[in-house]
Amino acid sequence: MRTTKSLNQEWKFHYGEIGSPNKTAKKAHALGGLTAPITGEAGEPVNYGAGGEHFLKLIAQGNLQQGLKNLAGTVLDAALDQSWQTVNLPHDWKISQPYVQDPALLMSGSKADGIGYYRKTFDLAEELIGQQRVILHFEGVMRSADVWLNGAYLGNNNSGYTSFSFDITEMARYGDEGINALLVRVDTTTGAEGWWYEGAGIYKNVWLELVPLTALDREGAYIYTKELRPDYALMGAELSVENNSQDLVEVAPTITINDQVIQFDQQVIPPYEKRTFNQEFRLSAPIFWSPEEPHLYEAIFRIPTDECRKKFGVRTFAYNTNGFYLNGASYELRGVCEHQDFAGVGVALNQDLVDYKVKMMKAMGVNAWRSAHHFASEELLKACDRLGIILMNENRLLESTPWRIADLEKMVIKSRMHASVGFWSVANEEIIGNTALGSRIAERLVQTIKRNNYESLVVSAELLNPEGKVEKSYLTNYDVLGVNYPEADAMGPGAIKIKENHPELPIMSTESASYFSTRGIYRDNEENCQCSNLGSMFSMILPGKRQPGDPGVGGTARPEKVMAYLNKHSYMGGVFLWTAFDYYGEPSPFGWPAISSQFGIADLCGFPKDYYYYYQATWCEEPVIHLMPHWNEEGLDIDADGRVSVRVFSNASEVELFVNEKSYGKKTVEAHIANWEVPYQAGKLKAVAYKNTRVVAEASHETSSVIQTVKSERIFAGREYDLYKLVALDNQQRFVPTACEQVAVSVENGEIVGLANGDPANHDAYSLTNVRLFQGQALVIVRAEKEAGLKAVIQA
Repeated sequence: MRTTKSLNQEWKFHYGEIGSPNKTAKKAHALGGLTAPITGEAGEPVNYGAGGEHFLKLIAQGNLQQGLKNLAGTVLDAALDQSWQTVNLPHDWKISQPYVQDPALLMSGSKADGIGYYRKTFDLAEELIGQQRVILHFEGVMRSADVWLNGAYLGNNNSGYTSFSFDITEMARYGDEGINALLVRVDTTTGAEGWWYEGAGIYKNVWLELVPLTALDREGAYIYTKELRPDYALMGAELSVENNSQDLVEVAPTITINDQVIQFDQQVIPPYEKRTFNQEFRLSAPIFWSPEEPHLYEAIFRIPTDECRKKFGVRTFAYNTNGFYLNGASYELRGVCEHQDFAGVGVALNQDLVDYKVKMMKAMGVNAWRSAHHFASEELLKACDRLGIILMNENRLLESTPWRIADLEKMVIKSRMHASVGFWSVANEEIIGNTALGSRIAERLVQTIKRNNYESLVVSAELLNPEGKVEKSYLTNYDVLGVNYPEADAMGPGAIKIKENHPELPIMSTESASYFSTRGIYRDNEENCQCSNLGSMFSMILPGKRQPGDPGVGGTARPEKVMAYLNKHSYMGGVFLWTAFDYYGEPSPFGWPAISSQFGIADLCGFPKDYYYYYQATWCEEPVIHLMPHWNEEGLDIDADGRVSVRVFSNASEVELFVNEKSYGKKTVEAHIANWEVPYQAGKLKAVAYKNTRVVAEASHETSSVIQTVKSERIFAGREYDLYKLVALDNQQRFVPTACEQVAVSVENGEIVGLANGDPANHDAYSLTNVRLFQGQALVIVRAEKEAGLKAVIQA
C-alpha cells in the first residue's frame, strides 16, 4: 500500500543568490555542490563504479576528485555557512523583509523581490528498491522554482499557484548509497503573476509518496453526481490503474462507499501501461451536500496492491436567467473574494489558518468563496468541503500557452472531486476579454475544464463598460457571464444593459463592494492611511479627501448599495464581496506609507470591522446587534456642535439608543441599519434591539482610561496552530480601543510563528517577540502541542 512522508521539517534556507548550479551536465548525476551530499553527510558527491573510478584517476594522475572536476565539472567544495538558517515549512521569506519605498513595489506590498535557496536531505530504505515508486510532491512554491536532486537537475515550475511533482524512483539513493540531497532555488524576480502581495518561498507542503508498482492514479480517481432522483442519486465513477512492473497484471478495482461496493470488470494491464475504468451506479437515499449541511461521503478506491480514500459530496449546480440553483432549488450566493495571505505569516498558511479564515466568514453568513485570482489551495478546498462553502476556483490568466494549459488541466483534475467546487472561473478582468482573440483562447480553456470536470459551471469575471457592450461569440464559451461591480457608479448601467440586450444570457455578480475601512477608526486620517468605518471621504478614483457623491468616494460601492442592487436584481445570483480580509499590497486609496489593502470586511488579522456585522445582520437568523463607534473621545469625529454619528447594525425590527441611560429614542431598523446624531458625553453608550416589543439583544461601549494590562484570549484552536488576540484593558478591565503600545510577547509550551496588528501602514520591523497594538488589539500565532502559556507585557 502507498504511504506518505512529510518533508516539511528542518530545511536549510539561504536568502540571496549563491551561484545557481548548472541545469545541464557533462556526466550523469555529477553536478555536485549543494545538489549532492557535502562534507559530513552520508554518501559521495558522485556515485561511480570501478570503471569510472579507474578512468577518473587515469585522466588526473591518480587524483579522483580532480578527475571529477576535469571531466564533469563537479563542484566538490560546497558547504553551508552561518548564512543558512533552519526553517520549517510552510515558509514565506518575504514577510520578514523590510518595507521599501518604491512606486514599482507599492501594489505588491512594498517588499523587494529576490532569490532564495532551500536545501533538505532525507533517507530512503534499501527495501524500497523494485517495490515502490517514489514521488516527490511540492504543493506550492512562490514563484519560479528550479529543483535539483542528487547531482542532477529535476526541472522547473513557473507558477506559484500550481502544485508539481517529480518521479524520483530511479535517481533516488537507497540504504548504503547515502542520503538524498534536495536543492530548490526560488526566484521572484522573473515577473509577478499578480498585482497583490504574493510572498516568496516554499509556502506549501512538501512530501514523499511511496507508491506500489501497480497502483491507482490518485488524482484520476473521480466520483461525480450525474442526476438527482427522488430516492437515489445517479453517480458516475472513473479511475485509472498504472502497471509499473515487468509483469502482466489482472485487476478488478472496487469502490466502497459506506456498505455499498461498486465492482469494476477485470482488465489485463501489460507492463508499464495504464488502463481506465468507468462505471455508473446508484446511491440510495443520498444526503445532499450543501453549505447548511456539508455532508461528505468517503470513497475507498481499492486494488489488491493499493488503496486511496477521497471525500465527495452528492450535489448539483445549475444556473439560468433567474440565478443559481443548488440541488435543484434556487439558492442565493453570499460570497466573498479572497487572496491567500494572512497577517504575520504572509502566504505561508497551513490548514489551521485557512480554517480560521473560512470559519470567520461562515459566522458572518457567507456560503460562497472565490479564490481570487488563482487556483484554490488544497487547504482551502478541504476547508470549504468540510465547513460548507461553495467555491469558485479560478484560473490565473486568459492564456492558452502550453504550460498554462498543462497547469490548468492538472489543477482541474486535482480539485474536481471536492464537494465545494461549484464554479470554475476562466479569468478575471482580462483586457482581451470580449475580443475574437479572447474567444479563441477561452474556448480552449473551457474545453480543458469541461473534459476533466463534469459538474462545475464555467464563468469568467469580466470588466464592464457603461454601454454594456459584449462580444456574443466570446460569451457563448461560458455557462454564465460573470461581471464585476455591476452596482458601481463607475460602471454605469452596463450590467443592466447587458440584461436588456441579452435576456437569454445567464449573468452573475462575481465581484462587488471594495469598500474602504480601517478597523476601529471613525475619522479619516490621510497621514496614517486610515479610513472611517462610518464612511470614508477618500476616493478610489480621485486624490485626497472628496465630497459626498464624488466618483469612487468610500470605495467602489458602499455595502448598502451592493445589497440594494442584489435585492433589485436577484437574477445576478448573489454577490462575491471584495474582500473577506484585508491583504498585503494594493493599498488603495493611499500610496506610501500604506502597505495593505483596506477592502476587507475583516482586517489582516481576521478581526472583524464594523461592516462584518452589517452582512451578518443581513444574512443570519439569530439576533444580531452591533454598535459603532467606540466611546473614547480621542478617536471620534465630533462636530462643531459636540455631536457624534452613531450607527447600529441589526436584524431586529427596532433599536433604542442610550447615552448614560438617557434614551435618544427608538428607531425602526431599515435595511438592517439605524443611525443617530447624539451629543458626546463620556460614559456608556448602549443600544437595545427589539423584536415585537421584546428585547432580543444589547450592545454597549464604555469610555475607558489609559492602558494598564494586556489580556490574551485564545480565539482559535487548531491542530497545529492556536491564535490569540491581545486586548488592551484599563485599570477597571475596560477595553481601550485607541491603545497603540508596544507589547513584549513570550510563550511557554509553544513557539510563536507570527505577530501582527492589522495596521494598514505598519512598518514595524519583523519580530516574533514584540508587537505594537493597533486600536487596542494584536494577533499572536502559536505552534503548540498543548495549550500554550502566553505572556504579554506592555513595554515602557
